[in-house]
Amino acid sequence: MNMKDIAKLAGVSKATVSRVINNSQNVSSELKEKVEKILKETGYTPNLLAQELVTKRTKVIGVIIPRIGIDTFSNITEGIIDKLNEYGYNVLLANSREKIDEELKYFDIFKKKHVDGIIFFPTSITEEHIRLLDEINTPIVMMGQENSKIDASCVIYDDFNAAKEIVSYLINQGHEKIAYIGLEENKSVVASLRKNGYLYVLKENKIDIKEEYISSGNFDVSSGYNAMKNIINNSKETPTAIFAAIDRLAFGALKYLRESSYEVPNQISVVGIDDMDMSSVFEPTLTTIHYDYYDSGKNAASLILEKINNDKMKNRSIVMGYNLIIRNSTKKNKI
Repeated sequence: MNMKDIAKLAGVSKATVSRVINNSQNVSSELKEKVEKILKETGYTPNLLAQELVTKRTKVIGVIIPRIGIDTFSNITEGIIDKLNEYGYNVLLANSREKIDEELKYFDIFKKKHVDGIIFFPTSITEEHIRLLDEINTPIVMMGQENSKIDASCVIYDDFNAAKEIVSYLINQGHEKIAYIGLEENKSVVASLRKNGYLYVLKENKIDIKEEYISSGNFDVSSGYNAMKNIINNSKETPTAIFAAIDRLAFGALKYLRESSYEVPNQISVVGIDDMDMSSVFEPTLTTIHYDYYDSGKNAASLILEKINNDKMKNRSIVMGYNLIIRNSTKKNKI
């Protein structure tokens, strides 16, 4: 049984069968259903190697994520996979663990595997990134940041404005002693944007920036705990509000405050960014910024498909919007 036989049974051309197998959009739903019925009845499986030789495509997209086990990135990955699967693409998934050398290693692997495209969420961009990605010469979508030296479409998050909005909310609630628990800035553009949003709003409102109110961690909840401990122990005046760059850091801060007998939100308000699943069930429920990370993954997949199907397609960027979600971890400050 071959493609010619399938075409004969379905009463269509070989080209139509090929388009159905390759999930092309240039087939009517009626013909697609007819061919798929014959494929199912006959149990026909296309020769993938032969397809690759003809189309010069592997139907595989390489995806690099910093920390697969974290809600944010698992939701992004799920969106990417679901969208690509709709068009018959598979994903070769890599976990960089926030290490630049791991990212570079996977780029080399993807090059050898002849993937049709690469979607990646970088830590920070180095000259080696730029050199390798230029050598790979394959469609690229970058998530979380833009870089004019890399030929890529991008999905970015409006982190500067999101941070501004949530810090402005705290100020409108009467808070001026606002501490910040951030991420390591050398590992993430996102970290810099969120911190800069925090600093901008304080300056805009003529609020003194106190170094003892600023600490940093990583993606681990325990680092939020330690950062909160550091702020409390080193501050002459206890802050009345905490802005954590990600919800996981906020959870760590809440744990430390609870163990240290601080009442949230009566004594200290706490906010984050991400709106993880736990944010709505953790006690107290967390005031945070919501991003649709699943949808951002789907957008990244759509961009890579655009570039694969039209090599003259100009790069473009999609900026993800956000919503402020007010919950029980914040309260008006009694001045």
